[in-house]
Amino acid sequence: MSRHLPAPPDAGLVNAVRFGTDTRRFLEGIQARFRDGTAIPIPGRAPLVLLTNPDLVADALERREDFPRVPAQGAAAMIAERGLVQSEGARWERQRSVMGPAFGSRRVAAYADAAGRRADELAGEWAAAGRRTLNLHRAMTGVTLRVATRILFGEDIGADRAEQFHEWMAVAGREFEFGLEVALPDWVPTPVSDEFEQAAAGVRDLSESLIERRRAALADGGVADSAHGDKSDDAAPADMLTLLLTAQSNPDVEMPDEQIRDEVATFLIAGHETTALSLTYTLSLLSWHPEARRQVREEAREVLGDGPPGHADLEGLEYTRRAYREALRLYPPAWAVFRQVDGDQPLGEYVLEDGSAVICPLYSIHRDDRYFEASETFDPDRWTRRDPDDVDAYMPFSTGPHACVGRGFAMSGATLVLARLVREFDVDVPEDALDELRITPTLRPVDGVPATVRPVRG
Repeated sequence: MSRHLPAPPDAGLVNAVRFGTDTRRFLEGIQARFRDGTAIPIPGRAPLVLLTNPDLVADALERREDFPRVPAQGAAAMIAERGLVQSEGARWERQRSVMGPAFGSRRVAAYADAAGRRADELAGEWAAAGRRTLNLHRAMTGVTLRVATRILFGEDIGADRAEQFHEWMAVAGREFEFGLEVALPDWVPTPVSDEFEQAAAGVRDLSESLIERRRAALADGGVADSAHGDKSDDAAPADMLTLLLTAQSNPDVEMPDEQIRDEVATFLIAGHETTALSLTYTLSLLSWHPEARRQVREEAREVLGDGPPGHADLEGLEYTRRAYREALRLYPPAWAVFRQVDGDQPLGEYVLEDGSAVICPLYSIHRDDRYFEASETFDPDRWTRRDPDDVDAYMPFSTGPHACVGRGFAMSGATLVLARLVREFDVDVPEDALDELRITPTLRPVDGVPATVRPVRG
């Protein structure tokens, strides 16, 4: 017979406030105390459900009709309301059908090659500057955003606009940070700051300008291949923006201008943010584990040639890939997956109440000793002993039909960037740099990550 998930001790409102104000510590306590999860009662709204059992998480994420996504609303809807990562049902199926080829294996190869070239360019800039200090998160944003826009939209937006976009995302991070609003009834309005309104307008304007230039290029009879900058009909499938604009001309496909703008805005953010964060966290962990950094460097020197790294080099970068996987375990940028319950739904031996907000906290599951030996330890070699695809508790890219469509991009591009930078540089990060992280829909540094970059001699 189904039963409800247990409630934690103390009043529901107290627990909701703790969740909103000290999220990581609260999650760790819930993860340790409850085998399957908990339902926190909140006055004026349905319970807040935290699932701590990866089997229950996987079940919920497979059932997209019973546990749909939370629709974009409030501040989030000001940037993109209809994008792929927000949509459900027939709209989501149509979007995936149109955009799917943009994330296939040949586009992954093109993305990897572009990431390798951009990493090579950045390495040249670092070498020319000598020893320097910088904001590591900002630097990685510049790499991943410029690569993502080139591959997804056919245009490298350049250093200046990448800098501006990083500032917009910092504003969004402050706006979306978890707080006391998680304990408020649904009817209580949450104000939006003027600063965020300006940032959201900036993202929309950039999206529209990318669309206008690509539409003009198509009208002129062709577009540049987004991987290499030359016109090519067979080098790789069309980029995402070209696929969207082509679909718009099909009378059987509903693809209004607002939909395309929301897709571009969505992937301006989703196409770079989690990879930039994961690169930041991996380089930080390598800084604190010099033996692991030495192994990445030796592998990179053996595998990479004199030119920019590319997709062909990935097969030889086994240890680098393991180090990246391990960083994703300890610091998953998408620290949780959010769903809501449509109707009272059975889940395992429990029943979840209609309207409940469901949080699947990958951060705390990844750090649970029930699923990972020495779970707090950075150990890239754990992935020689275990196949990550066979570890149910390891879900850095989520799981189910809504799993991250850009997983191949992230794994390939990040591996090459890490190998190229670590080959020639020590990136040293203070050991307390990740102590304070902002809990938003992603896990973000509060004030950036300071780093000292030093060329390695010999």
